[in-house]
Amino acid sequence: MTESFDMTQRTAMRSSLVSLATLLTVVFASPVVRAVQEPERVIMKLDEFLKLYEKNRAEEVQAPLDFAISSARYVGEVQLKDGEPYAAVFSAKLRIDVLRSKGFVKVPVLPATVALESAKIGAAEADVVIENGYYTLVTQQRGALMLDLSFAVAVTSAEGASGLEFQLVPAGATTTQLSVPARDDLDFTVTNAKLQSDKVLGEKRVVEATLPSTGSLAIRWQREIPKAAQQAARVFAEVHTLVALGDGLMRATTTVNYTILFAGVERLQLKIPKGMQMLDVIGNGVRDWKLDPEGNLNVTLNYAAKGVYPLRFEMERVIGPKAEGLAAPIAGPVGVDRVKGFVGVESRGNLEIKAGEVSNATPVDVRALPAAILGITSQPVLLGYKYLAGEVAIPLSASQHEDVDVLVTLLDETRARTMWTREGRRLTSVKYRIRNNRRQFLRLALPKGAELWSASVGGRAVQPARASDARVMVPLVRSQAAGGELAAFEVEIVYVEAGAAPSAGGRGDFKAELPRPDAPSTYVAWTVYAPLDAKVRRFTVDGTLRKVRYLSNPIPAEDMNYVQTANPEVNQQAQTQANTGSLGDGAVPVPVSLPLQGREVHFERLLALDEPLEIEFKYRGLKR
Repeated sequence: MTESFDMTQRTAMRSSLVSLATLLTVVFASPVVRAVQEPERVIMKLDEFLKLYEKNRAEEVQAPLDFAISSARYVGEVQLKDGEPYAAVFSAKLRIDVLRSKGFVKVPVLPATVALESAKIGAAEADVVIENGYYTLVTQQRGALMLDLSFAVAVTSAEGASGLEFQLVPAGATTTQLSVPARDDLDFTVTNAKLQSDKVLGEKRVVEATLPSTGSLAIRWQREIPKAAQQAARVFAEVHTLVALGDGLMRATTTVNYTILFAGVERLQLKIPKGMQMLDVIGNGVRDWKLDPEGNLNVTLNYAAKGVYPLRFEMERVIGPKAEGLAAPIAGPVGVDRVKGFVGVESRGNLEIKAGEVSNATPVDVRALPAAILGITSQPVLLGYKYLAGEVAIPLSASQHEDVDVLVTLLDETRARTMWTREGRRLTSVKYRIRNNRRQFLRLALPKGAELWSASVGGRAVQPARASDARVMVPLVRSQAAGGELAAFEVEIVYVEAGAAPSAGGRGDFKAELPRPDAPSTYVAWTVYAPLDAKVRRFTVDGTLRKVRYLSNPIPAEDMNYVQTANPEVNQQAQTQANTGSLGDGAVPVPVSLPLQGREVHFERLLALDEPLEIEFKYRGLKR
């Protein structure tokens, strides 16, 4: 019969093609159509054309998935045994779309941990097997189908709460409904539920929920406690206060760690000492805070806080220069069951702090104070106290003392090199290794008649200025911190002098002096490069520096803080000095290299203060 059908189909196809060919012949034979360019023609055998036609009919677009579960709804009812829940019977309705065009499809529908009672598609039993831990539907139906399932899930009970849980299959939309026979109101919890509601239907409590497409269905319930029977909140507080005195202010940083039990608390209140001004209040979910005229700090939260809740605030008070009649400002939580606290006192400045007679508090070693106090300050905590309850009073007194001037700029070392020519001229380079805290200039008194050629700070040329007393002012930068200390940087000046020439017999006196800085130097080293023919007369050496065979270099070597880029301070100072005509209008700093040759003669000195740095000796052997 199949062969006869194919022959009939082929005969009809041939007839159609003959008719089409006849029509085309008539059309192209028309005079009007002949004027149009004939299209290209493809000639093939009828059998080849039929094969191509059948092949194109057989090709279809394949679906990306074998199936899709568009929705799933689970409706269950808890069964009782001896008045206690032991199982829940569910009926589930799954809409499944079979997308594969042919063959069998396997669709996981339930985990094997539940007890399946029946599975039907319409009125017919569905083919279900267990595979990979799931009840799996095996079907070759196409399109949409509705699968009805009936199964049971175990219910567990412990400590007055009951619950059930099983894995869900991924679905586009998942909803559930569970009925629990109970006369008392129940408190339901559906894990990961996006929408949840419960209601009472006779003697049944019903919960409904919408769930994400993946995960598990986990429902727990327990008897709901009436609001009137709920226990009131109990609140405990631990107060940590750091009191800082200095700069005419008394400032307190307070952290209150609340422990809230049984019920949440939305409002907190604290009693603030008289005269203190609130600066800020910080806490999770703080909606508003206000200090009322009675000195109560009222804090309102966005939610009912429960468990551990920290609240931090800062307050201050002007104390004046004498700082007498003070007391540590300790905030007292209001409406709490128990309070304990710690107080630390620190000084910011040259204040000597003493405590008076303390009431309801006990002095403690400051090392025993909590990290909430010690960890928020870099200053040493001088006094420490702890207290438990009651009106706490910690009197304080502070005495202001005068500041003593200390060294803010130090020359770690001074290294000078002098090139001495046969004509008596001298070209000197002096390098200062400096630690500077806040001084703006290094002032140098140059030797009489000396002409400054260049100056540099941190390896970069700068424009010096001239002070009213004729001293040279070299702009400084502030030392950077390095390992907890101020790092040193280098300042170099180069100047030239016209010394006395030797006599016709080659004899003469060498007298020279280094610039006198306005900062002390711990070590001074001076090397004079004398002409090779010059012979220094040993017993004629004199001056404030001692002649040595070799330099002792007592200052240990350390990393120098070279300024590799133009420092804004140096640029600004140099520009200002150039604009005001310091050392001549339009002066441009040019670095100078020092040519060194000759026989080295070394001099050194330890700890040079504001005093001349000079050497003197007689020589011979420099005949012209």
